[in-house]
Amino acid sequence: MIVGTLHRIVVRAAVAAFVAAAFAAPAWPQSGIAFPDGAVSGDVTDTTAIIWTRVTEPASVRIAFGPSAALGMVTAPARAEAETDFTVKIELSGLRPGTRYYYRPEAEAGGRRGVGLVGSFVTAPAAADLSDVTFAWGADTSERYQPFRIFEAMRLREPEFFLFLGDTVYADIDGYARTLEEYRAVYRRNRADEAFRRLLRATSVYAMWDDHEVANNFDRNHSRLPVGRQAFFEYWPIRQDPADPSRLYRSFRWGRHLEVLILDTRQYRSPAGGRDGPDKTMLGAGQKAWLKQQLLASTATFKVIGSSVTLKYHGPDSWEGYAAERDELLDFIRSNRIRGVVFVAGDVHYAAVLRHAGGVVEAIAGPLAMLISRRRSAAGQPETEFSFNGSFTFGLVRVGGSQLVIELYDVEGRLLHRAIVRP
Repeated sequence: MIVGTLHRIVVRAAVAAFVAAAFAAPAWPQSGIAFPDGAVSGDVTDTTAIIWTRVTEPASVRIAFGPSAALGMVTAPARAEAETDFTVKIELSGLRPGTRYYYRPEAEAGGRRGVGLVGSFVTAPAAADLSDVTFAWGADTSERYQPFRIFEAMRLREPEFFLFLGDTVYADIDGYARTLEEYRAVYRRNRADEAFRRLLRATSVYAMWDDHEVANNFDRNHSRLPVGRQAFFEYWPIRQDPADPSRLYRSFRWGRHLEVLILDTRQYRSPAGGRDGPDKTMLGAGQKAWLKQQLLASTATFKVIGSSVTLKYHGPDSWEGYAAERDELLDFIRSNRIRGVVFVAGDVHYAAVLRHAGGVVEAIAGPLAMLISRRRSAAGQPETEFSFNGSFTFGLVRVGGSQLVIELYDVEGRLLHRAIVRP
């Protein structure tokens, strides 16, 4: 046990020294091809990862990578073209489970070259691995609230990944976006925040949208859904399914104890104003069937469900407006005795922890950088054990052995509340 602890301390110290040196480097090359938005890792599995980056002109882009800062391997090139706003996504494969990897974007065009900063991420442990896992989650970042100081507090907690649960931009408010270029511009402005970029260089991200990536409270019928979705795919390291390229819901296994299931609560939903009942849906038939199958099949100790909207007490745009489907899912979990189910959410601009009937726990964090709600709608409800609206907040989940620990932090990184969940 002492040897293992010392090993972890040495590894953390080495990583911290590398990260400090990387962050001290000049922001971008002084000549050649630039990477104005940095590079981001995401949709990490035990053997693969997606690396996203953007240049400002047509270019051939590669990713140098390896299990040390020396890198040593390089991917095949991908073309950055105007049709995708010069963004590229390149998959790394054949990686080792439970290993930190380093990566750097490189580009070439017409004999000119450019090299970006080095970032790093950790691959997921193999499904049978008993390793502990720590991840952060949150939602809601408006460029009007830059600098995004909370991301520095989050980075210092050293999460293995960041689950970004929607309103990753406020395209309809900050940019009044209507065209594809206007949507893209909002992402570029948010990505310019230095604390945000430091976090994204230090860990990987699983991104999901909520409503402000398109328009407030949008549903499946909104005319700008396709263009907002295109910009979202272009600006996040999301692995697209060739058989269903518009699909955003997906799951990721992190060792023996954790599976993360990320829901798309937007592009399939019925209009919120319709009468609630069996025909009104938040998820759509395909996603709902997928969720049930994943919950039944999962052998993970804990099943964490990322939902951009909350389960109860928050009006018709949340699961409260789709109560028939919500109750169907909660009844499914109870009747099938599926244990260790935790919902994490954002959207409502304050933090809370609720313990629902049947053992399902719901944890809410945010906003990361947006207007804080004056009301705490869940406060005083019988399921609510904690609520807070005195600061920007983020959540941290620590999974190890027979327990899952939920921690809520303020913008300065001070612990606000800790809740323990057992399967």
